[in-house]
Amino acid sequence: MSVSRPSPADPDLTLPPNGLPAPTRHRLQPLLLGVLALSAVPAALLAADRVAFENSEKTVALVMDYPALAAQAKETGQTPETLLAHYRALGVNGVAVYEDVVGSAVQKGRALLLSGADLKSRNPDLPGIDPQKTYLRSIEAGTVEDLARRFNFQALIEERTIGGQTWYEWPIDPRFLPAGPDTALIDSLKSQGYVTLYRPYDDQRVLNVGADWPDVPFIAFNGTEVIGARDPEQLQAIREKLGNRVPALIEGSRQTGLNDLIRGRTAARMFSLNATWQGRLSPEEVASKYALAARERTQRLLYLRPFPTQAETDAFLTRLGGQLDRAGIEVGTPEIRNYEPSSLLRALSLLGPLAALLLLGLSYPLPRVGLLVAGLAGLGALALNGLQPFPAFALIAAITFPALGIVLRRARITDWFIATGLSLLGVLFVSALGASRDSMLGLDPFRGVGLTLLAPLGLVLLSFLPRQDIRRTAQDLFRRPFSTGDLLILGLAGAAFAVAFLRRGNTSSVGVSNTEAKIRQDLQDAIIRPRFKEVLGHPLLLVGLSGVLPGYLGALGLLGGVMGQASILNTFSHFHTPLLISATRAFIGLGVGLVVGLIAVEVLKWLIRTWNTYGGWNGGQAPRELN
Repeated sequence: MSVSRPSPADPDLTLPPNGLPAPTRHRLQPLLLGVLALSAVPAALLAADRVAFENSEKTVALVMDYPALAAQAKETGQTPETLLAHYRALGVNGVAVYEDVVGSAVQKGRALLLSGADLKSRNPDLPGIDPQKTYLRSIEAGTVEDLARRFNFQALIEERTIGGQTWYEWPIDPRFLPAGPDTALIDSLKSQGYVTLYRPYDDQRVLNVGADWPDVPFIAFNGTEVIGARDPEQLQAIREKLGNRVPALIEGSRQTGLNDLIRGRTAARMFSLNATWQGRLSPEEVASKYALAARERTQRLLYLRPFPTQAETDAFLTRLGGQLDRAGIEVGTPEIRNYEPSSLLRALSLLGPLAALLLLGLSYPLPRVGLLVAGLAGLGALALNGLQPFPAFALIAAITFPALGIVLRRARITDWFIATGLSLLGVLFVSALGASRDSMLGLDPFRGVGLTLLAPLGLVLLSFLPRQDIRRTAQDLFRRPFSTGDLLILGLAGAAFAVAFLRRGNTSSVGVSNTEAKIRQDLQDAIIRPRFKEVLGHPLLLVGLSGVLPGYLGALGLLGGVMGQASILNTFSHFHTPLLISATRAFIGLGVGLVVGLIAVEVLKWLIRTWNTYGGWNGGQAPRELN
């Protein structure tokens, strides 16, 4: 295969002053940029609509776990009502009440329960007592009879007259079987204005599940699945019995069947901390996590548990209330609505990522390779998202725009602003195409979030290919000698990228030190914390574009800077975070990164100049001219 080689006078081969490989300009670039600008209009309209929706969703309920409250009240010599009133003065406005169990009727003095062995020991001379069964007797008339009618084995419950008293012989120990709501308690809480959340239990032995659920605004299921998750017919019946009750989506606990249960309905995101984990944290740390959940993760129900002491709980609630006030979040009864973006505007926004991907491919030194890479990226995004166009093109935008500006312009340090501007333009398309009812509820997370950090780096790296037969390029790379210094530098760069990549998301395989965790908490309590990838990445891109580093170090700096641009788009791919919160985080990162980067460029110039000239030693070479 014969490939014509451009002459040395070819402007595309002229290296910019910073020594980076020159970008390639295609004749269709103005047209495609025009398409980008036009398609940004519907994307911007969708962004404005999303901001308006999110600004109307700034009410949360502080819901206290009633069993935990009652236990603390008993330990402190108070009634649950008195202690709850005390916490209400500190902001608590809701209560979570669990479904009663059969044993609750015994605890409340409405029934008496004895094992067959206990009953036999009390009445050794009476016949008909089976030591392997359980016996219940009503103290409040009709209690046991009503309980028996709840279960599908009621035919096996037999009435016995023992010692002149009426007992009911149960084939099992029923103490932990669901027994319906404590209507008196729930009605009392509702009359006092508390936001009430009901927590029913699931048991296949219960008949007519949901028929006696109380009239409350919210319901949260227990365990790892919703009631009816294993039975489509029962799940449909539960859907019908929900009525106006809004199911809670418990953060970090994806319950099987919940997606089907809330199809066509809405749901409320709910944040809680495991009691064991909370016990290892201070009240200040717990308050910070709850405030963050409300401010940056659109959690509308904050599920609270008291600390071991009332003083700790007071400190926690006081701190949490202050942080919610500073964030402009009101404590009240949340009105839960679905976000419903315009399908027409989303369809028009599809043109933006498509034009950006095509422009990226055509801007490579080898356009056929570029178009092949662009085509594979597009097909991969579609495949990863099950051929759904909106989330697929949101992913295309997230991997294309961070690379586009660097591929188009990288001649001088001011090109950082062009790269950043295109990344911010990509934000509009990611939000327009990715934000939906399910993604904002956290039910349909962004697919390919890891690629948003990895793919832009590869797309920029491919733009470094020289305009020649790719087989020759592969041969040149294979034959290129590497020094020990080269291997060390490349190894360190690879390790740094791996750490940055592995530490993405809220949880990662690379831990965070106690010092860094404290810094993060202090920052997020004071301001919206920027992402460290951006604080580091933006200065690297500025240093790489400046040409201050010799040889291929400038290119490595530029590639490291791609991480900062990619992180911008990655930030906005978390759709449960309000758009303005993500924007604030991104702009703080940009501002800090710009200042640090400009300072770093001047410091590096001074260091290199000093190294080359100190004592008249220059390593046997003329000192490199610095820009």
